[in-house]
Amino acid sequence: MKTKKLLLSLILTGAGFSVHAQTDINLALNHQFNGASFSYGTTYDLNGTAVSLSRVQYYMCGFEMTHDGGQTTSMPDAYVLASGNVSNYTLGSENITSLEGFSFDLGVDAARNGMGTQSWPAGHPLAAQSPSMDWSWPGGYFFWVLDGDVDTDADGTPDQAFSLRGLGDVLLTDVSAFSGINLSGNAITIAMDVNVADWLQNIDLATVFSQHDAGANNQLIGTNTNNETVFTLSASLSTEELTLEESHIYADYQMAYAPTIYYDLATANEVDITVVDMTGAVVLEAKQQNPEGNYFIRKELPDGTYLINFTNGEINEQFRFVVKN
Repeated sequence: MKTKKLLLSLILTGAGFSVHAQTDINLALNHQFNGASFSYGTTYDLNGTAVSLSRVQYYMCGFEMTHDGGQTTSMPDAYVLASGNVSNYTLGSENITSLEGFSFDLGVDAARNGMGTQSWPAGHPLAAQSPSMDWSWPGGYFFWVLDGDVDTDADGTPDQAFSLRGLGDVLLTDVSAFSGINLSGNAITIAMDVNVADWLQNIDLATVFSQHDAGANNQLIGTNTNNETVFTLSASLSTEELTLEESHIYADYQMAYAPTIYYDLATANEVDITVVDMTGAVVLEAKQQNPEGNYFIRKELPDGTYLINFTNGEINEQFRFVVKN
């Protein structure tokens, strides 16, 4: 299995923890289309052809954490139904002190794929969905749904619908693992970029029409997941990069509604600090601050995930934190 270096953002949610402390594992998915922020209905260029997507959904399962000297913890009950317009997901809590690796599958494992939506309570990712994420049974779940329109007359406007929905156990895809991690804390958020365009590479969308199956094009989507590297870690949120620069940033969540960010930056000069939400809107800022100290989130912010940025002429560093009221 191909291994990729994992660059993670770490959220520390307490002043101390024990070896057997429960660590919350969260997932933040930043959907993109060849580097552009992804949104439904937007027209994108796919190798010279105009395309737009009206629905992007996919299942993730088989989560496995490597930690604490090579121990492996599986999360068999963690399922994610990801959507192109939703970023944040909770996987669960495990007895982990230091996270060293991470892997998952694209799709639904065979055992659960054969059970049916009636086996799950409302709100569970494997329960009945609207719009549907299954082909009834014994057909099983759609492992992914990529619906949209493609330009067929070269006028720059998508004019013909296509629908690709992966169906069948054969399509379960073991996503290339991420490793090289040495992170610890009471909560860890794994921030990943998801390039939707890579799933569509080498597929003639003008001839797809509606393919809800395990045929060649849906098999290619599974293959593209690794070959085209659909999933990558958000490099801008790299704790490892900060360590290489000898910068240290962490969050104290003793007051979860108003965390304090402690920092010791790899610069001797003053820095400007900005806090932005996941839309990029600036919610707090401070100019000409010392390169070592703490920043108290003094403003009452809504629940959610935020980025704090430290910048001057030498450094440009980011750290992710959460607010819980």
